[in-house]
Amino acid sequence: MTKPLLWGAVVVGGLILLKLFVLYLEPHVAFFPMRGEHQTPDDVGIPFEAVSLMTDDGETIHSWLLKHPRPQAEVLFFHGNGGNLSIYLGLLAEMYLRSLTVFIFDYRGYGRSSGSPSETGIYEDTRAAVGYFWDNCHTPGAPVIYWGRSLGGVTASYASTLREPNGLILESTFPDKASLVKHYPLLGVLSLLSRYRFPTVEFLEDLSCPALVIHGDKDEIVPFLMGEKVFQGLPGEKYFYRISGARHNDTHKFDPEPYWGRVADFIQGTNNG
Repeated sequence: MTKPLLWGAVVVGGLILLKLFVLYLEPHVAFFPMRGEHQTPDDVGIPFEAVSLMTDDGETIHSWLLKHPRPQAEVLFFHGNGGNLSIYLGLLAEMYLRSLTVFIFDYRGYGRSSGSPSETGIYEDTRAAVGYFWDNCHTPGAPVIYWGRSLGGVTASYASTLREPNGLILESTFPDKASLVKHYPLLGVLSLLSRYRFPTVEFLEDLSCPALVIHGDKDEIVPFLMGEKVFQGLPGEKYFYRISGARHNDTHKFDPEPYWGRVADFIQGTNNG
């Protein structure tokens, strides 16, 4: 073998190994699941029902239903890439105390859900959750809000392509993977060999319901510019709520009164519509 051919084989082999490494690394960079269930709504005095869902590809998805007796609206909540249901308990309690029914589920590999997370997998989980919510949780006539936080903005947007809600809230999320990793140079290079896309804005192309984008302008994980790009990609009726000083994980706690006021106004608007 001549030297050029030898070096060519070495380069090709190196790229193949790098590709395999990136494919192995990808789910470990994208998802940070926490197993088990450390707290439930019972621990804060809120009644709930634990529900197990089956996905089309055979995984068991753990979920909670916090059903308010007189709901102003019903929320199907899509959480982010870290933790599990338990770490969102404070936020869920705030929703319930503001007369919202909430249904939330753990992606595969999170909490008490089976399997391991992947991009295609969390879409399967979303499909199962949307189907169960509309068939078993929804009260006809009640406005339905899909609410996605961080990575949950991707799954909430995907859910809107399956069955559109009355309103969509996208909080601290990003337009797609490619846009986000540009802010992380090493990930940006490795992402050239990855499969994940997380195309939030692409899922929103045909959205017809009103949407509210919420983003803290000090977000250290998903830069504020990402929220602006999501907003720009939304068609139709849309609203943007910039929280000055808020970071990635404290948007609902940084300045609670105007935060919940803005959410209530948006939900009321979908109710009137």
